[in-house]
Amino acid sequence: MFKTNLKIACRNLIKDKQFTFLNVLGLSAGLACALLIFLWVNDEMSFDKFFANNDRLYEVMEHRTGNGQTAISDESSGMVSEILAQQIPEVYYASPLAPPFWFQKYTLSVGDKNIKANGQYAGKDYFNIFSFKLIDGNSNDVLKNKSSIVISDELADKLFGTTQNIIGKPIRFQQDTTFFVSGVFEKTPYHSSQQFDFVLSFDYLGDVQHWVKTWGNLGPHNFVLLKKGANADAVNKKIADVIRANSEDTSRTLFLTKFSNIYAENSFDHGQQTGSRLVYVKLFSLIAVFILVIACINFMNLSTAKASRRMKEIGIKKVVGAERKQLIFQFLSESMLLTLFATVFAIVITLLLLPSFNQITGKQISLHFNTSMIIALIIVIVFTGLFAGSYPALYLSKFNPLAILKGKLSTSFAEVVSRKGLVIFQFTLSSVLIIAVLIIYQQIQFIQNTSPGYNKENILRIDSEGKIQGTEETFIAELKKVPGVLNASFTFNNMVGRNFGNTGISWDGKDPNSDVYFEGFGVSYDFIETMGMQMQSGRSFSKTYGADSSRIILNEAAINVMHLKDPIGKTIHLFDYPLQIIGVVKDFHFESLHTAVKPSYMILQREGNNPWFKIMTRIRSDHQQQTIAAIQHLYETYNPGFPFTFNFLDEAYQKQYDSEVRVSVLSKYFAALAIIISCLGLFGLAAFTAQKRRKEIGIRKVVGASVSNITAMLSKDFLVLVFLSLIIAFPVSWLLMNSWLQSFAYRINISPFVFIITGISVIVITLITISFQSIKAAIANPVKSLRTE
Repeated sequence: MFKTNLKIACRNLIKDKQFTFLNVLGLSAGLACALLIFLWVNDEMSFDKFFANNDRLYEVMEHRTGNGQTAISDESSGMVSEILAQQIPEVYYASPLAPPFWFQKYTLSVGDKNIKANGQYAGKDYFNIFSFKLIDGNSNDVLKNKSSIVISDELADKLFGTTQNIIGKPIRFQQDTTFFVSGVFEKTPYHSSQQFDFVLSFDYLGDVQHWVKTWGNLGPHNFVLLKKGANADAVNKKIADVIRANSEDTSRTLFLTKFSNIYAENSFDHGQQTGSRLVYVKLFSLIAVFILVIACINFMNLSTAKASRRMKEIGIKKVVGAERKQLIFQFLSESMLLTLFATVFAIVITLLLLPSFNQITGKQISLHFNTSMIIALIIVIVFTGLFAGSYPALYLSKFNPLAILKGKLSTSFAEVVSRKGLVIFQFTLSSVLIIAVLIIYQQIQFIQNTSPGYNKENILRIDSEGKIQGTEETFIAELKKVPGVLNASFTFNNMVGRNFGNTGISWDGKDPNSDVYFEGFGVSYDFIETMGMQMQSGRSFSKTYGADSSRIILNEAAINVMHLKDPIGKTIHLFDYPLQIIGVVKDFHFESLHTAVKPSYMILQREGNNPWFKIMTRIRSDHQQQTIAAIQHLYETYNPGFPFTFNFLDEAYQKQYDSEVRVSVLSKYFAALAIIISCLGLFGLAAFTAQKRRKEIGIRKVVGASVSNITAMLSKDFLVLVFLSLIIAFPVSWLLMNSWLQSFAYRINISPFVFIITGISVIVITLITISFQSIKAAIANPVKSLRTE
């Protein structure tokens, strides 16, 4: 029986090539989209899951209370790990970490090779906690010595030309300190949120940056590996008061979070929680389901449209003894076979689109047919085949054979409602996606066109290192002489995201229980002018006035939170150090538009051995390559042994919105795909309706109806369905997109033109889709449709 049904299914699919093509096209497109999204979701959810002790690996987090609010931070004191390892029995290993994004790329040198690389500082048990594969060296020993350096195999090849026998070999760090190779690790996997080229001892960092080992200063990350059988909740109760017990700070409470959950569930920017990738994982998973459902509905409508051509076949089979369950099995076999074909095409489409998909998403996804993937594909084929084929199978197999053979078939109200309901559902989803695309696009344009409060264009960020450290003013003076350089200054703030800040500012009238966070900008002369910022009142730092080291500039948000009137000339305190306010700069965005501008201050920064200094250089927009080449020549002459690297500030600023831009691009494709698949279903329903009403159309033509009358008659019903779908889609999409926009402190207002454009677009697409079938039915010879009467 199975073999017979398979043969019949193949013959039917080959016989009606148009039906097969449309169904395979719709299903394969939907399946390919779902497969791509599945691969993306699987990639996102697999980050940091590969560590050997994943179930026992936790990051130490902080609850911070202040101003009646509680915030979560992934930063704490560098002393936390040491205390936890000593005092908490359940802690097997603990390690502090100063991550790579704190620092510029460092220069490592071997002989005449000078290589830029990303480095971090970690505690001695870091490689016992994180099971990065050590090619050479012992995880217990590689970071015990302050003069040790652990490098990746990739970096080893660049520096030594080999990964063999390099333990103990010296590497010059920043041309002034020598470290000795104690271990070589395999390049960090792509699915690790921690990406670095080398690791130095955290104890060494503590010697050169004493603040990382104090309780009051925050910044370092801390990780623990619990002993087998240890209960994280019980540990949380023990560690909650560690900060309070070791300092006077009562606003911070420690707790553990499973490390492998952090990448997807929480994003942090220098300790501040900024969002969750899980939102987009859920969003795209939902879109994948919607598009697959639309494709299945398309299959149903095309199958029912074909039903009238197979009525006599069904009637004859029933007359000669075929049972309904046999017919259901036959039609489900056709559905499963067609789904199998569609899946094969979907895999081919996925393989072809993966390079472009990876470019859009910034991923390195590949399609591997492992056991889990094969099982997932089988489940999808079975589910899609049954879901897509169930309604046509039940619909076609229930007809009375006598009514079929006499040509007297009636359509029940339930059938009409269900079939049209499917079309309404399709176009509702498609309309929601179109509206979402338009609103996301408008918000992205708003973000890109909104001034951050300074001129971010044509600003080069150059690391201050080597000879430049401590002589920044001298270097900047030379830099300003380069043709094409308009201005230059230096700062220890990157201008993108939170970098450095504190709650150490106090003023007359401040609530003693209030802890207001201020972002700090240590700057040199000409910084405000170089960045193109605007003064609201007062002045910027100037050598003309002298003694500006005891003065401070605040932004408007700071003045508002301090409730200062006529602030110029007033004195405030930064960690008990008195500073006179000489200016108020207009608010500028040092974080993304997701958050409101926070209070900030600027103090005059002296030259010194500061690894966070950035040289901000404004250049002319024309002849940029020549200007950059001249700057490189100056840099390499002034600072021998250090490779010249730079980046543009506007590019770094734009990276804050990479997720939104990717969502915008992907949504365009998903919305286009959804509307195309929906139109295929509408095409099928139009064919079905024209077939069902062929005799009515014939009679109308005989009595004088014109082609335009009949076309309008057939189109009217479909337009009603589209109008109903728009009525449902408009409020649903408004609620969804308004909720999404709430994640931005600065956002657009949803314009009614979005809904008007969507409505017109959907109606035009509908008319184009159904016009072929409507006109074809209207111009058909009425004699052919009436000759059986």
